[in-house]
Amino acid sequence: MFKFLTKQFLYGRLYLWLKERIGGILLLSIAIFLIFYFHNEYLNYVEYKTKFEESYIGLSFIIKNILILIIAGGYFYFYFFLNKANKSIKEEREVPKQATTENNEEMVNSLDEFLEDDELK
Repeated sequence: MFKFLTKQFLYGRLYLWLKERIGGILLLSIAIFLIFYFHNEYLNYVEYKTKFEESYIGLSFIIKNILILIIAGGYFYFYFFLNKANKSIKEEREVPKQATTENNEEMVNSLDEFLEDDELK
């Protein structure tokens, strides 16, 4: 019973620690993978280039890797861009704050808050 509780506690602590850092850990593991991948591709490129000096097979390595980088860069750009846009949209949709007068009566800044989206258009 004590072993079970200790194990559950440690798993819980590990989960809480990973929960905050999962994005950074994932980005680090992708970066390490890409380093090994491009190093291996470079070695293959050099090997093929020495075997077939007058062929265009080396050019295909360069084109393929450039396309991979463009696609990965585009994905991460749009991922972060759309994530930032989603956050700003959520902030706009929050309930507007109401102003208070001297008599502590609540006043509404705009009557648009009481209309539906269809009625505003």
